[in-house]
Amino acid sequence: MKVLFLTDGPQNPAGRFRCEQFFPTFERLGVECHERYAYGHHYNQFAGTPLSTPYRTFCRLRRAAWTVLSPGYDLLFFQRTAIPVTAFPELLRTISGTPSVFDFDDAIYLGGDGNPDRRRDAAFRSAIALSSWVIAGNTHLAQMAAAPTKTTVIPTVVDVDALVPPRTPRSGKEIVIGWMGTSSNFVHVRSVLPQVLAAVRAIPNARFRLVSNRPMPELASEPRTEFIPWTEARETELLQSFDIGLMPLLDAEISRGKCAFKILQYMAVGTAVVASAVGANVDVLADSRAGLLVPPGSDWAATLVDLALDRPRREEMGSHGRSLVVDRFSVASVSSRYVELFERLVSRR
Repeated sequence: MKVLFLTDGPQNPAGRFRCEQFFPTFERLGVECHERYAYGHHYNQFAGTPLSTPYRTFCRLRRAAWTVLSPGYDLLFFQRTAIPVTAFPELLRTISGTPSVFDFDDAIYLGGDGNPDRRRDAAFRSAIALSSWVIAGNTHLAQMAAAPTKTTVIPTVVDVDALVPPRTPRSGKEIVIGWMGTSSNFVHVRSVLPQVLAAVRAIPNARFRLVSNRPMPELASEPRTEFIPWTEARETELLQSFDIGLMPLLDAEISRGKCAFKILQYMAVGTAVVASAVGANVDVLADSRAGLLVPPGSDWAATLVDLALDRPRREEMGSHGRSLVVDRFSVASVSSRYVELFERLVSRR
């Protein structure tokens, strides 16, 4: 079975974690994987620069062309749409009758600012309608797809062989409160930043570490904070350096489209988690042994101080979180679900 995966690229989290990390396992299970993507390795270099818009436009048009002009596959896997405001390339490609899967893990029916966007919503609805099957990253997204007879929920998962706890226990000499993510999600960090900084000031040996594709200006003059540029090569090492991993979310519709992936990364390396009680975060951390949920409007500072001063509790959370990820949110735990779906769709032709 030959499957064409159309993604946003190797530097894009959705492309990496909802497609590429499965390829070795899929190949062993008889799925020949081919990928065509929009953004290359310059994705992070151009973010926030004057070249960002022309670069993104060129890359999306390139993916649209590959969507239409890539024959000879048994199944098409659309990871989101090639162009956010239209599903026309996907429509042209599926006219041939090749079965297709539409996969999404974010509130792509909204604008980038989180407000309703008529064109994006129309593109989303069109992609759902024309696809043979839909895979949603969480239950809320599945409900928004409004196609229950052809929708499966598969969470974004992690490779637990690549993301592992550190070989030696964290020293405890310094408490690192960390956040890892792309700069497009700084809005969520900013919503709790004053409380995070208050916690850092209240803990003598604490530090806030931000790992991203570009720095956050607000941290430039803040003591005991640091920015480390994200690289794939250092991803595991930097996650392992966190004593507490943060996943704040605004209490908004766009947040309910998030798939709690940061939480899973933190848990995979044995890091205790503090997250907003919003959306999929609640589903993943329903068992508080793996981390703590902070309700909207509640005090992050007090929660962080208490956890920072309780090393045994952090270690217990880390151990339980690791086990939870291996059992429910790992590549191995969901791969067969994809392959069974692919085989079923191809057999219908």
